[in-house]
Amino acid sequence: MNNFGKVFMLVFWLCFTVNFFVPLLGEYSMWLQWGGILIAAAHFVECIVFRKQVNANYTNPAEGYLVVMLFGALRTGEWMRKAR
Repeated sequence: MNNFGKVFMLVFWLCFTVNFFVPLLGEYSMWLQWGGILIAAAHFVECIVFRKQVNANYTNPAEGYLVVMLFGALRTGEWMRKAR
């Protein structure tokens, strides 16, 4: 996985979580909330689509699903490149 992408996604999820308790962007906080909800939904769909790869690559599937929920296409993109 791309290190810059991993750091960016972790910072985004941290800001998304903190924004629930303390609005970080003032009147634009809703954009962060809706963006996070849309990204979470997309990652959830990725979990469904790539469930076979998650179960094959991780001894504990919960760990695999957590990685996909955190990093999304950064992780599933590796599986897509291997399939070619």
